[in-house]
Parts: sequence; structure tokens; C-alpha cells
Amino acid sequence: MPTVKVDPEEIKSIKRELEALEKERNEIRAKLDALEKELQDWVQKRDEKNKEVQQLRQKAREYQAKRDEINEQIKQLKKNREEINSQLDILYQEILEYRTKRDEYNQLRRLKMPAEKIQEKIEKLEWELQTNPNITPEREKQIVDQIQILATELEIIQQADRFHKKLVETRKKVDQLKKARKAISLEIQKLANQSQQFHEQMIRAFNQADEIKKEADEYHQKVIELREKVREIREQLREIERKIQEYDEKHKELIAYKLVAQMRAKKDSNFDKAVEALEKFKRGEKLTLDELLLLQRYNLV
Repeated sequence: MPTVKVDPEEIKSIKRELEALEKERNEIRAKLDALEKELQDWVQKRDEKNKEVQQLRQKAREYQAKRDEINEQIKQLKKNREEINSQLDILYQEILEYRTKRDEYNQLRRLKMPAEKIQEKIEKLEWELQTNPNITPEREKQIVDQIQILATELEIIQQADRFHKKLVETRKKVDQLKKARKAISLEIQKLANQSQQFHEQMIRAFNQADEIKKEADEYHQKVIELREKVREIREQLREIERKIQEYDEKHKELIAYKLVAQMRAKKDSNFDKAVEALEKFKRGEKLTLDELLLLQRYNLV
């Protein structure tokens, strides 16, 4: 190692600069720790908001599924109601036909008496034909004509009654179908109200999710800004550590030169061997045990 004149003031100056750099490094580390903590806080806030968004959107999808399920029920009920309406259209047509037929037969009636009376008169006339041996041909013809007229009238009454009964039965079916249709309409209305409630809940949940997502996005922007600041501070830290290493090496080198000068002034031959061992160490060469001991003795490593 060559002999170099060392200025003690230079060593003190480098020492002071080194201490200042170490202080600055500590301040930067503290600032970095604070920024990283703040960053984690914002990351946590953002993640919590995003979790709320996911939960609200999941809830909204559940409301949507319930709404759609109810709407399918309403769709089927409306189909059933349409089928009832189609049946009612047919029944209304039948009612018109039965009423028309009944009225037509009633218009054909000639006698103003009930069917029971007509049947009773027919039976009396038939009894007279069967039991009167002295009946004249004129009377017999008269009875036969009366029976024919009464029988025709009875047939008209029976036909009118038959269509009237069909009319009554059909009207009962209409009433039953109307009740069924009304029940379906009430059920549709009830389900429609439920569907609307689920729809409104779905909209509210989606809107809330959108609002919270805006907050989460703002938090994420803050995270991005802080990450950039952390990156800049870490770069400053690397730069200050590079300077510290540079000044530290310079300081150690000056101390070493000073020590060499002191030892040479004392004519210490072992120190020269230690310096040579240090040079070998710097070149990456293998040292003997004695050389390692010398380095330790003179605090060169």
C-alpha cells in the first residue's frame, strides 16, 4: 500500500458528511414507513369498498332472480287467464245459441198452460179413448187431434226447457270461470306488487354498488399515487445508501492510510505484512491463517 498523506480535517469532514447522510437516511426510512403504512390503509379501505360492491351486486342479482321467477309465474297465470277468456268466449256463444233456441221454442207455444197440465189433459183424453166403447168416430177424431196438438205443445215446452237448462248450466260454468279469472287476476296483481318490490330493491342495490364503486375507484387512485411516492422515496433511499457506502469506503480508506502511516512511523514490520495480506484479500487471493490473524490484529478487516 503506498504512503499517502492524510489530512485529519478531511477525515472529520467525511465523518460529518457520513453522519449527516445516515441521519437523512433514517428520516427517509421513517418517511417511507409512514407512506407504506398509509398505502396499506388506503389499500384496505379500497378492498373493503370493493367487497361491499361485490356483496351489493350479488344481492341485486338475487333480487333480480326473484323478480324474474315471479314474472315467470305471472306469465303463466296470464296464459291461464287467456285460456279462461277463450273458454268464456265459447260459453258466451253457447249461451247466445241456447237462449235463441229457447226463445224460438217459446214463440212456437200456443197454449198458456204448464207442461204438467198439458200432460194431465193428454192422459185424460187417452183414457177416454181407451175406456169409452161408445165413442163416436167424430169424437175419436176430435180427441186424436187434441192429443196431437197437446203432444206438439208438450214437445215444444220440453225442448224450450232443455235449452233453458243448458243455458242455466252454461251460465254456472261462466260464473265459475269468472271467479277463477278474478282469483287469477288478484294473484297476478299480488305477484306484480312483489315483482315491483324486488325490482326496486334490485335497482337500489345496483345504484348503491355504483356509488360505492366510485369511492373504491377514488381510493384506488389514491393507492396509485401513494405507490408512486413510495417508489420515489425508495429510489431516494437507494441513492442515499449508495452515497453512504461511497463515503464509508472513503472514510475507511483514509483511516487505513492514517493507520499505515502510523505503523510505518513505528517501524512495525508485521504491519507491512498485514498490508500485503490486505492487498491479497482485495485481489480475492487465498490467505494463510497467519495472514488472517495479522488482518484481525491491525483491524484491517
